Amino acid sequence: MDGMDEFNLLSTGFKTVATLCLVLGLLIVVLYLMKRLFFLRREKEGNLFIKILTSMALSPKQRIEVIEIMGEKIVVGISPESIRFLTKLSDYPVNQREHQGNNKDYENKE
Repeated sequence: MDGMDEFNLLSTGFKTVATLCLVLGLLIVVLYLMKRLFFLRREKEGNLFIKILTSMALSPKQRIEVIEIMGEKIVVGISPESIRFLTKLSDYPVNQREHQGNNKDYENKE
């Protein structure tokens, strides 16, 4: 009887491993197809309504992003608790002097 018990145990083990491989293989195929279909649909959409133009991290969990929504550029602050509207950017370029700040005090000290 020992030989028969070992055969049943071995047979059950092979069936279990084969079923596990079948389920994992099926899962991989389904996930691959879902990913493939998602990216194909996204490529067909082409022009999305929301684009992230730039992002700057303030801390590991907080950042500021400039996003474009249907042609309008806005600045938002993002933290784990919330997303807040900060300002709307105009279409005009920023004056170079305003962008760099007032450096006259530092230049005159030398």
